[in-house]
Amino acid sequence: MNLKMKTSVLMVCCLLLLGITSCKKDDDKTPEQSSATPSEILASVTWKSTTVKDQTGKDVTAANGGYVGLAKYNLNGDFEIRAFDGTLRSSGQWALTADGKKRMLIGTTAAGAQFSRVVDILVLSKEVFTYRITNPQGEVVDVEHVPN
Repeated sequence: MNLKMKTSVLMVCCLLLLGITSCKKDDDKTPEQSSATPSEILASVTWKSTTVKDQTGKDVTAANGGYVGLAKYNLNGDFEIRAFDGTLRSSGQWALTADGKKRMLIGTTAAGAQFSRVVDILVLSKEVFTYRITNPQGEVVDVEHVPN
């Protein structure tokens, strides 16, 4: 087993230990009582990135183009991230921790490279999805998305 596969297996095991949120609705709730889980909110729309900001609030979107595009998270755990022109950039599996505070991706880029990524979720509502990540230059940035 190569190092990338071992890393992916380890990430999946860590998520299982943390407790992955269920994507299935509670059938016992009436419509008035039901509220969307974090997974259901994330899977409810295609998310369009709007801005990437550094920790001072400065817009650094131009320097962080790898985080800009359209992201679709399906309730079955699949995801696709596309450039604004529709070109597939990556796809794979996603999950949230039980508390809805972290999102994990295990996927493959369009070029065939495997990756895994865990990010902190700052905001997840029907109106906005923002996560925090450390970019390849070691800078912490916040990536904001809105429904497309």
